[in-house]
Amino acid sequence: MMFAVTVSLLITSVSAFGMYGDRDSWIDFLVHGNQFRARMDQLGFVLGNGTIKGTFGFRSQAVPTTIGSILSGETGKVDLDTTISAGIGYTSDIIGVGLGYNYTYQNARLGVHTPVLMINALNNNLRIAVPVQIAVSKNPFNKVDDSGIPINTETDYMGISTDVQIRYYTGIDAFNQIRVYFRYGQAGYKNKITDDNIENYFAQSVGFQARFYFLNTTVGNVGINPFVRVDFNTALVEENKTVRAGDAIKYNEGNPFVLNNKKEWDKNPYDVKAEFVLGMSASSDIVNFYLEPSLGYKASYKGKEKSSGGAPATDSKISHTLSWGAYTELYIRPVQDLEWYFEMDVNNSTTTGQPPVKFNATTGITWYLPSLNGAQ
Repeated sequence: MMFAVTVSLLITSVSAFGMYGDRDSWIDFLVHGNQFRARMDQLGFVLGNGTIKGTFGFRSQAVPTTIGSILSGETGKVDLDTTISAGIGYTSDIIGVGLGYNYTYQNARLGVHTPVLMINALNNNLRIAVPVQIAVSKNPFNKVDDSGIPINTETDYMGISTDVQIRYYTGIDAFNQIRVYFRYGQAGYKNKITDDNIENYFAQSVGFQARFYFLNTTVGNVGINPFVRVDFNTALVEENKTVRAGDAIKYNEGNPFVLNNKKEWDKNPYDVKAEFVLGMSASSDIVNFYLEPSLGYKASYKGKEKSSGGAPATDSKISHTLSWGAYTELYIRPVQDLEWYFEMDVNNSTTTGQPPVKFNATTGITWYLPSLNGAQ
């Protein structure tokens, strides 16, 4: 029983690790041991002595056609297709505190800076991570007209967002874990064409995710830990339901950050999703396996704009979708300190015009290192 519980929590914890280059990946930094990791989209290490630890790494943010790219481009126009992460932490049985930092390159004129505060308490059963993404630039993109001719404008861009995450491990198998994510973002710019012609664009959104894990037990040789997941995202201004600092800048410089002239709502657009997920784990001396089949329901609403010019606004209908997925992690450890990892995700979260199956996968190695004071 305890072995299954340990394996389940370990795999769930490790799966979020990504050299901490994503917005929500810092939550487990303070409990991770020394290691070097190299995967298709990440490279980095964690080193410490059991009390003080540090990390440094890269995570690729390139488009899928160049996944794993860190640098790309020709002489005179080289892009840094990655997030650089660094952090330091203090750990003890009573409390752990960490500070992290991510820098994500968007283009030569704009980057996203993300300071992160981490706090662990109650023997690491309570974990909190608070990242704040900030992107500020006087001229983050080159704007062009319909003919592709550059327009010389003076632009002030600013984006601020956060992805707060809280986890609590109860120690009770019947209801063993709670995760809560809170997301907020706003971004916009003031485009000064002339002294009398100033365009203002602004988008804002808020959302949350909650997961409730229960009935952590074993059935035969398989550990199971089901959970219920609920997501909600809504656009407060404009149509983007998940606004983030620096969004829509990197790959759309010719059509930058289109915000549709600041739409405001009588009824806000939203996405709501509820899923039942069955976490399953199995282990041998060499292989650890984790699987999450899921089935759920998603409702999407495009909103109702505020009336303008006397014309009545159109009220959109809610669209309904049955969501499903199968997420898998495989760990192979021929020796205790070296691990090969494979991840696969198949689901139907596709956009219009794409096949009804979306497949994501990554693979790589982890080398577990001894503590700097000689302890394992």
